[in-house]
Amino acid sequence: MKNIKLIPLFLIALTLIVTSCAIDNDDSLSITGETITASLSKSGEIFAFGGDEINLDFVLSRTLNDDTLFSYTLNGVDNTIIVKSGSKSVSLSIPNIVGDTNTVILKSVNGLNNPAVQVGSTNNSVSFISVPASDPSAYNLVLIFDDTSSPLALFTLAGFSEDGVWLVDLLGGIERSFSIPLNSGLLNSSEISPLFYAINIFSVPLSDPGYTIYIVAPDSTVDIFSGSNLALDGFTDVIVALVDVSDDPNPINPGDKLYTFTQP
Repeated sequence: MKNIKLIPLFLIALTLIVTSCAIDNDDSLSITGETITASLSKSGEIFAFGGDEINLDFVLSRTLNDDTLFSYTLNGVDNTIIVKSGSKSVSLSIPNIVGDTNTVILKSVNGLNNPAVQVGSTNNSVSFISVPASDPSAYNLVLIFDDTSSPLALFTLAGFSEDGVWLVDLLGGIERSFSIPLNSGLLNSSEISPLFYAINIFSVPLSDPGYTIYIVAPDSTVDIFSGSNLALDGFTDVIVALVDVSDDPNPINPGDKLYTFTQP
């Protein structure tokens, strides 16, 4: 009888131990004082060179037992993506189209039965600027209008008179991008002075006079020129960057040119 009376007590004690262990091992319960944060794997402005993939991870500071829903905007459009239970991150692929800028902003995070998750104070927004791939034998240029209607324009390296009057287009055309080869055969700037070279935009009428030009050098460095001085009425030559041309002094590059781009 004595042993039989002890059995219920033993079962109760065992039940309490098992229940206690289950609670301690439940990863979906937050640890006292712990802040669970959500963030992006990249932030700021990042150049995405043509041909490269654009991948962005949505990241939790630790794994959770339930799915977690990230809400974000891509170029102002609302989207969601899910980090599966037991995982800390999920990856998003974005098309890399030269001339495009893709901006991701993390807005909020929600998860059924998960503890509260906060959007981190850093790494919550990123912009990928798609520029041409670098070319060891040329400078690659791309033009982006603030006018989103894709207006037609001549985007060129041109020759100008001493008074800034357009004389001739030498490279480029109607496309939004073009290349300046190192062995272009252009005369040096010192040889044509007081005439000069410049990057020129000649467009149809615009709804916004703003623009940005990215110039990718052979060593992958990027020069950026921007302004808001294009002619809204169009059909006007606008110098957006001055170009100095000189001989490359390196004897292993006979005939190659050096180009220096400056704000007018």
